[in-house]
Amino acid sequence: MEEKMKKDPQNLDIRILYSDIDGTLLRNDHHISPKTREKILELDKKGIPFILVSARMPDGVRLIQRELGNKRPIICYSGGLILDEDQNVIYSRQMDLELAAGVWSDLERVCPEICVNIYGGELWVVKDDQNPWVIREEGITEGKSAVGELRNMFAGAGGIHKFLLMGEPEDIARGEVFLKANYPKLSVLRSNSYYLEVMDGSVDKAEGVRFLCDRYGIPISRAAAFGDGENDLGMLRAAGYGFAMGNASEKLKARVGHTTLSNEEDGILRVLERIEVPKKAY
Repeated sequence: MEEKMKKDPQNLDIRILYSDIDGTLLRNDHHISPKTREKILELDKKGIPFILVSARMPDGVRLIQRELGNKRPIICYSGGLILDEDQNVIYSRQMDLELAAGVWSDLERVCPEICVNIYGGELWVVKDDQNPWVIREEGITEGKSAVGELRNMFAGAGGIHKFLLMGEPEDIARGEVFLKANYPKLSVLRSNSYYLEVMDGSVDKAEGVRFLCDRYGIPISRAAAFGDGENDLGMLRAAGYGFAMGNASEKLKARVGHTTLSNEEDGILRVLERIEVPKKAY
């Protein structure tokens, strides 16, 4: 069924675009619709940057950027790490190493059935790389995890960017309750019912959007953002035009300004077709 958009002007005055990846830009087959890709590149060449924003690590975002075919900054770890067009770090917010070690120890004790993944920079660390959850994630992102211990693997970095907890919904729900009760200063958000993202409390996709808008010199009121999950809410509300996908929850749709069709129905394309192309490129 077609998702009704909340009342918008027919011609949108948008100068920069931000999009979540999974469940938003990607169809359910984990690829970009050819028509959406074509329109993104058309607008990008005319001066409207299209920025990928994801909870994924850099390699996972670069995988999609290669399929897309543009060269723009990327926002990784839900705003915890931003790389410029040449893959240089221009923004980073980490969880302190000792705090992270305490979180990992508590999770192993309280929620042993949850698969804990630790990310920092270009590194993805797990306890068991044969865990079915890890193997599944490697297949989706085409990345490779490393087996190791948190303090040793991230000692040089002084911290981590993210925990990703994977498990059955009831186990994830229990882990979420525990972390929010015992670590209230951390950011604890579900990307879906099977995945829980845990980061430093200062991390939010909205902060990444603000940072890059400032870098481009584009008012955030002229930004559009697309997302389908709880961890997209800050970004969708910060942007002048925040679009919840048709496949997003009703709760998310109710909290943002606009909606579009689902990721399977070229929801992003429906919005891009209504953008007025600027005379000036950024």
